[in-house]
Amino acid sequence: MTPVNAPSAVKCCHCGAGIVVGKWDRMNGFLVECPSCHGYHGRRWSARAVGAVSLFLNGFSFFFTMRPGRAFVALIVWAAALDFLLPRTEYAADWIQASAFIAAVLVPVVINMALLVRHQIDLDRPPVAARAA
Repeated sequence: MTPVNAPSAVKCCHCGAGIVVGKWDRMNGFLVECPSCHGYHGRRWSARAVGAVSLFLNGFSFFFTMRPGRAFVALIVWAAALDFLLPRTEYAADWIQASAFIAAVLVPVVINMALLVRHQIDLDRPPVAARAA
């Protein structure tokens, strides 16, 4: 299957060549590199939407900002860290318990916001061919 006859083909925003984009990548607006000009093609993310999803869905929000493999690993690592750290603060001072709970809630927000900034910077970067000229 070629980028011309693929049902999920889109035109590159830089050079107009055909790019095959998977359903998950197209739905979430992930960046896909154009094979012709090596520029990134994708959709801008809303900081409000990413922040709200990160706050309310916590670890599951990784699936909106990462591809499934990395999101699953990040979810497992975050859950394991919670399982390891939160029980250890049970008999600690109240301020330590509150700090651990706030960190547990805000860590996915911080990670997803960092990914949002990187996504927007990569999306604004011109293609390699345009930078070399």
